Amino acid sequence: MSTSDRPRARESGIRIGEYDTGPNNAITDVDGVRVGQVTLIEGVEPQQIAEGPVRTGVTAILPPGTRAGTM
Repeated sequence: MSTSDRPRARESGIRIGEYDTGPNNAITDVDGVRVGQVTLIEGVEPQQIAEGPVRTGVTAILPPGTRAGTM
């Protein structure tokens, strides 16, 4: 069974939290919240210990009123 075949919790009547979901059902529906993401890909196969290749990334979620680089 794929995940698209299963109903979401909300569709089954399960409510998580006290607030309604936004139009996109995403964290960015919250006023002022900003989300940033970067992926780093360097090197090519084959894998070499302590050399790479590198495949990594990071996601930042900034609350309202926060400036990037000040945290």
